[in-house]
Amino acid sequence: MVITYAQLERLEDLAQSIPDRVKIHKKARVTKLLRDDLGTVTGVEYVQGGKTSSALGPVILATGGYAADFTSDSLLKKYRPELWDLPTTNGEHSTGDGHKLAISAGASAVDMEKVQVHPTGLVDPKEPEAKVKFLAAEALRGVGGLLLDNEGQRFVDELQHRDFVTGKIWENGKYPIRLVLNGKASKEIEWHCKHYVGRGLMKRFDSGEALAKEFGLSPAVLKKTFDEYNRGAKTKKDQFGKKVRRSFHTPDWTPLTSLKSSSRMTTGRLTIRSTSPL
Repeated sequence: MVITYAQLERLEDLAQSIPDRVKIHKKARVTKLLRDDLGTVTGVEYVQGGKTSSALGPVILATGGYAADFTSDSLLKKYRPELWDLPTTNGEHSTGDGHKLAISAGASAVDMEKVQVHPTGLVDPKEPEAKVKFLAAEALRGVGGLLLDNEGQRFVDELQHRDFVTGKIWENGKYPIRLVLNGKASKEIEWHCKHYVGRGLMKRFDSGEALAKEFGLSPAVLKKTFDEYNRGAKTKKDQFGKKVRRSFHTPDWTPLTSLKSSSRMTTGRLTIRSTSPL
């Protein structure tokens, strides 16, 4: 995001310093790629304020992916229909507009079915069915966060690849899946936890008993889970093969969040040939 914002700021600076060369059209939607008789792209047609205009010159498409396209002609629905109903950690703007424009103009696409699903999208308790979710960073698991099902049990090495963890969440199927950190781990990644708590996406609990109550389980159940994990950390024999282990004592205070697997990255792209009109 830092890089993106820096680019945006630079573009705005250029629009002010050399307005004859750089113009920014806000709240405008490109609707068509313009082509000449040979099929070469010569510019774009766009709508702004209800008026259709055109801009001529070389065209660079930088519209992002299509993981947030939930419309009937969604590229996600076309190429990965089984993922279409998933929420996404992409912004609402990621609707594949650039892909659709190019394909409608005759471009060929490749790898459109290659979509990565992130295992940990944060569920907002105020909007649990929201299609766009905040990403729960891998760092939360990296500092020692544990994934627990609705029975308070671990079911996966939390540090495995995204697709592996996602697969195990689906295979386990005991929802809701929750991410739990202890006080030491949350202190190590304090900024993230404060940010998520401030947004109402994580809750803090001052004791293991309070945490167990949130699960609707006996404190003894969670204690057994944590004891088994600690035993594996001590003997270096984690039951799910976790290589990097941190002890997870009964929490002094604990951030907790519910999760849902979400579409994260679409790697579909356009084919480019030296002789192509696009």
